[in-house]
Amino acid sequence: MRAAISLLVLLLSMCGVQTDVSTELKELRDMVVELKGRLVASEADNVAMKQRLVALEAENKAVKERLTVSEGKVEALETEIRAAPKVAFSTALKEMGLGYIESGNTDLNLVFKKVITNVGEGYSSWTGIFTAPVKGVYYFRFTVMDLLFSRDTYIKMYKNGQQLMELYEEDIDGHPTYLSSGLALQLEKGDTVNMVLPAGNKVYDNSDNSHCTFSGFLLFTL
Repeated sequence: MRAAISLLVLLLSMCGVQTDVSTELKELRDMVVELKGRLVASEADNVAMKQRLVALEAENKAVKERLTVSEGKVEALETEIRAAPKVAFSTALKEMGLGYIESGNTDLNLVFKKVITNVGEGYSSWTGIFTAPVKGVYYFRFTVMDLLFSRDTYIKMYKNGQQLMELYEEDIDGHPTYLSSGLALQLEKGDTVNMVLPAGNKVYDNSDNSHCTFSGFLLFTL
């Protein structure tokens, strides 16, 4: 009887061991499956990351190419700007002292002696005439002053010896009066622009204050 009981206990023990081994094997298989799943997912992530990296490299290459093109355009523009003619002048009527400039019985070509700026050397302080060094559109502006008392004052702008405009101011009892205007002109190379004081008129200037000025500059070439 005791032998039978011992055998039964042994068999039960063996069954228990087999059950434990089966459980462990199942757990190991589950772990392997899970690891394989993680590995597959990791490989998929790696592929996606490589694809994103390739896309980023392509985008970076495109950006570099656009940057190269932009830099080329900037360099070309800088070269064009450096090569473009530069013309600008600003002058005042009296170089020294103060007083009136009168036209007498005939029209007087005003010579603005005080040269403040003369980039491009288009203005001549000997003749009072601006000569366009290149074909283009220019902007000109002038201002003259007079102390009016019982008289009027006039001023004219000429292009190539032909009158473009005339301004005048009536008597205002000795108060300082300014005539000022400006305009854009399309000029051919060699065209001239100057200011004229009509006969019987006078203007007043002071070299320290430069009441009477004549200026111009190139807007763009044609």
